[in-house]
Amino acid sequence: MKKLLRRDTHNRWELDGIEFAIEERVGEPKNFIGRTEELEFLYKWSDNILKKVSRSMAFLGRRKIGKSLILERLYNIIYSENKGLIPFYYEFSEGMRTGKEFFEDFICRFYLQIAGYYTRNFSLNRRAVDRRSKVDFSVLLTLFEPLDIPHKEEIISDLDAGIRMLQKDQSPYEYVLAATATPRGFATTPGVEEKIVQMIDEFQYLNMYIDAGVEDKPCKAYMSTAEMKVAPLLITGSLMGVVSEELMLWLPQRFYEVIVPKMNIDESIAMTLNYGSIYGQPITKEIAEYIVHITNNVPGRIVELLTPNINKPIIRTIEDVDRALDFEVDQGNIKKDWDEYLNMAMNAVNDVNMRRITYFLCRHEGEWFYPMELKQELCLELDDKKLRDELMLLHKYDLVEMSGGRYGGVFDRTLKKVLMKQYGDILNLPVENFDAYFRNDSLLDYLKERVKRLELSLEETAKLKHKLNVLQGDINNLKGHYYEREVLLGLIKSIINSDGVLTEGISVTDFSYKLSFFLEDGKEIDIVLEGGDVVIMAECKNYAPGNIYKITQKMVEAFTDKARRLAKERFQQKKLRLGYFSKHGFEEKIKTVFDRHGIICGS
Repeated sequence: MKKLLRRDTHNRWELDGIEFAIEERVGEPKNFIGRTEELEFLYKWSDNILKKVSRSMAFLGRRKIGKSLILERLYNIIYSENKGLIPFYYEFSEGMRTGKEFFEDFICRFYLQIAGYYTRNFSLNRRAVDRRSKVDFSVLLTLFEPLDIPHKEEIISDLDAGIRMLQKDQSPYEYVLAATATPRGFATTPGVEEKIVQMIDEFQYLNMYIDAGVEDKPCKAYMSTAEMKVAPLLITGSLMGVVSEELMLWLPQRFYEVIVPKMNIDESIAMTLNYGSIYGQPITKEIAEYIVHITNNVPGRIVELLTPNINKPIIRTIEDVDRALDFEVDQGNIKKDWDEYLNMAMNAVNDVNMRRITYFLCRHEGEWFYPMELKQELCLELDDKKLRDELMLLHKYDLVEMSGGRYGGVFDRTLKKVLMKQYGDILNLPVENFDAYFRNDSLLDYLKERVKRLELSLEETAKLKHKLNVLQGDINNLKGHYYEREVLLGLIKSIINSDGVLTEGISVTDFSYKLSFFLEDGKEIDIVLEGGDVVIMAECKNYAPGNIYKITQKMVEAFTDKARRLAKERFQQKKLRLGYFSKHGFEEKIKTVFDRHGIICGS
């Protein structure tokens, strides 16, 4: 099977050969644009599972960054290539469930996808990933009965064992342990050649919503399983701070973390123009660039901004973009999404200071502050411990960034807009002319970004120009040295053939030469060829045809002077002959200068 991860044109992907075993939330597969580096990286990682060298990975990014879309496309490619790697996708969701309920649900959805892979009937895969589909052991046993697939007996035996375990009254955590061990158990069953890639979405909800009894951190169930190379995990989480903290505390060294970056700018613009066309928004490339800027290249935010709604303007101008953004942060999906994040953090500590800190860091995008610096900047009346606790909480719920003990704003500018709109009173934002302030804030940010990019472009241009000049100089030097060797070879041939005026009388058995002969003052003679009674000194020029005018009388006289000084210093007993060579000839007027100084010229 050939590789199915292939780029098409305009940041799109080729779709030929891909079976869409699970429905992608992007909708039409052709609307999945970009994410080239991320998909190539994950594809290589998953391919290495077949060699049993891939470690479990945490693929972390904020909501709307596009993690699930990437996983779904990877799933469909792996399924379609059908080369011994079985994809298993499971999404934890909000809402409490007992350990027993999770046990049955997880195992059934796993084996449904195994059946879909072996039978190539992807309706089973779609049923497995659809949370609306009710699955249980009895249903699966009935489904497997008529199937003719590999390892059917082992699968049915495992399902029967599941039914017996449900009938017992074991510790809830035992059910979690048994469920999470199932993919590994299948992959290590004697006779099973296939490997498993476990794609576990929204991992943070495992600890939040699975009731494991006395064990309040059911993610610990993966302590051993995560190390198995035959069924490694690829987990994602929207609450990056939560997942990262839990991995560090409860699953140390079991996962390596990969942060999903913002979308590439060119990919973001292509995606924006595509969705603008889909939603009937007549946007230009310039407007698309502005949308990409105010959403910080976050795919989900771009789609939300472009999605039509009642009382939301059609986007024809940059002003329309600002009005659409105003709608979204006031009553649209962008507001609702950020409210979830804000509520999780603010409910833990309902503190005005936390909003002020978040807004301040958003305003100072790209800058980093130590806690004490924030305390001074905002005149916070908090003791150091409370300040650090609140900052850690904001980081845990992805409202601020942290690096090296310093804090900065998240890379999504829409958060600043939500804070401005919802908490303008406590953030001391102007009540009068608020709309103009809101709009100008976006435009000012955009113009600052453009200026920064322009400055970087100019700086980069200067650097590139310098590099080009250096390289051009190196190339010219190489060309010059190559031509010197051509001239020297010609002189040696004329000695051998006894047919050169410049080399007349030099014996083929009695000569030596040196290229780039330096005088004591640092000046250079290109070729010095010494015979028994004669020494030849030659200058070589490899100027382009249009530049031979640069060979001037002054240049020729300078060569004559340094050659005669060298002859006087080193070759007093020998007759001096001078040669001047130019790859592309000379201007007629310079030839009289050569004659006057007794120089033989050639090309």
